[in-house]
Amino acid sequence: MTSRPAPGLTLPELLLVLALLGLLAALALPSLAEQLHRRRLMAASAALQADLQLLREATTARHRLLRLSLHDLPEGHCRLIHDGDAADCRCEADARHQPQVECRAGTQLLRATLLPRSQGLVLRANVASLRAEPRHGTLTPTGTIELTGSRGGPVLRHVVNILGRTRLCTPTLPLPGVPRC
Repeated sequence: MTSRPAPGLTLPELLLVLALLGLLAALALPSLAEQLHRRRLMAASAALQADLQLLREATTARHRLLRLSLHDLPEGHCRLIHDGDAADCRCEADARHQPQVECRAGTQLLRATLLPRSQGLVLRANVASLRAEPRHGTLTPTGTIELTGSRGGPVLRHVVNILGRTRLCTPTLPLPGVPRC
């Protein structure tokens, strides 16, 4: 009489499968983190493009000079759309990473956006403020605004021309749907 082995898995077989699953998960996690970082970068880029478009449209609709002011804070990067001079509005961040804006009397704030450093993104610009002029529909000075990760990685460059049009490109690693600079 021969005995048949019991159906099921033995402990060594189960441990081997778990070890292989752990190895596959360890290989996939860095790729997942990189994908999340790219999604955050693309979302921040889309928000910046929306702010630039709002600046152009609101200037035309209100027939008033408006500006986009960029403020570098310890908590992150603040973007303000307002009328008046560049120094008419100041931005701070509260504990919940919400922008707290203080403007001089008579200055109207249209939008305040905060990009928290906790998202791992950095905004750099060669201008502190862009002024939109309603009569000719121009934006001065022309500028370049870059978004990148705080630890490197892909860079998204927004090149704003005098007509306020924004060209998006990347000088570094290729990103799907984004041309190289």
